[in-house]
Amino acid sequence: MHWEDHLQVDDQQSQAGADALDLGSNWSRLVEIRCGFAELARRETEAAEARVAETRRQLDAQLAILISAQTAVDPRATRSAKEEAHRAFREAIGRATSRNQVELAAASWLAEINRVNGAVRAAQTRIQRERDTTDALAAELDRLTAIAEASRAMAESAVEACREAREALAATHGEAVVGAGDQSSMSAAAPISAPEVAQSAPARTRPSATPARAAIPRAAPAVGVRKVGAGEAGAPPAPAGRAAGAAPQLEESGAPVELRGPKPPTIVRLLQRDGATMSRLVDWLAGPDAEQRRRWQLCLSNFVDAVAATAIENGCFIFAAGNPFWDQLTVEEAREVARGLAALGFRYDGMGEFADGRVPGQHELSMALGQAGLLTVRVRHWPRPEEVARLYRYVRVDPIALLAEKAPSITMGELVLMLGRRAEVVADLWNDWPRARPLLLLPSRE
Repeated sequence: MHWEDHLQVDDQQSQAGADALDLGSNWSRLVEIRCGFAELARRETEAAEARVAETRRQLDAQLAILISAQTAVDPRATRSAKEEAHRAFREAIGRATSRNQVELAAASWLAEINRVNGAVRAAQTRIQRERDTTDALAAELDRLTAIAEASRAMAESAVEACREAREALAATHGEAVVGAGDQSSMSAAAPISAPEVAQSAPARTRPSATPARAAIPRAAPAVGVRKVGAGEAGAPPAPAGRAAGAAPQLEESGAPVELRGPKPPTIVRLLQRDGATMSRLVDWLAGPDAEQRRRWQLCLSNFVDAVAATAIENGCFIFAAGNPFWDQLTVEEAREVARGLAALGFRYDGMGEFADGRVPGQHELSMALGQAGLLTVRVRHWPRPEEVARLYRYVRVDPIALLAEKAPSITMGELVLMLGRRAEVVADLWNDWPRARPLLLLPSRE
């Protein structure tokens, strides 16, 4: 072989090795980010469960205090004290020989009655105070339990993402070994470049979103791995939220519903909390029956609240333009960052603030960006501490995006799987679903 041919082969081998090294470094960095995030999510889950246990302990102690306060109030003792005061008054009247003595006996009797009534009022005030404290702790326990469950689910997803990234890294190393293992065959076959190896690794598909902002370059050619079933290569994924092996009775046939059109279905206006739409649905479902109207009003309100809470958990937000941090991300990237912040315990409260006043720092923002597969060194604008507290100031919940992603056909099966345990609070809706669904899909009125 001529020396120029040897030189060309050496150049090809060097280029292939450099490409494989670069790709391997990217995947190694992705594994570090994903697995580091999984560890942080695990710690947050443990902290959330510890908060649940501590609040449950406080609630048990508070219940004991409330029971003790209630037991201290004995109506029979109160009645006996008043009867004793009245008996003493009558005896004093019987012994009285002047008007002043009668007035003194009456004053003493009234003073004793006021003392007994004051003690009863003080005991009742204490009982009410202890009951309010007990109710607040019970509500806090419910909230922390829901947070712990969400943290546990996020931690499980993070562990799965870590595992997939490790598998992708191992597959990439395998490709590099195959490409560089046979030195003698390099002259007969073209070297495998890094872009070709990246295309050969199946990437986890993400819901399509129109990029409204300039994207930050990603840390690796792909941010995850989606496994495609046998015989389904190239096929689109099943609608998100539909679990494998779901009960057949939850499945309904139907094409995806147009949710963003000029005449969206009634369910869109309902989820946007339009009062006129709510009234029309109650009229259609309940008629003039007052009890049925109250039942359906409560059921539909619970449905709207359940969808909104699920949308918050899934990071389905609308990010208003004008915030320098969100403006440098695409819509889907911003949602991924919000999901990462939630996994670290920094959740959106649905009203423009961070829940419980927990505000992330730059380190937590960096971890959330890493979870989204973004290079933090390319972030042009890092918010100052006072700006971080206002990151969610003009962010709104987007329940329609949640429907489009997880329940595109608006079937009962999709909605039940989407809502999870929250579906239990709207059992009346599912019981009357054959009648309710056509009404929810009617074109809305302006």
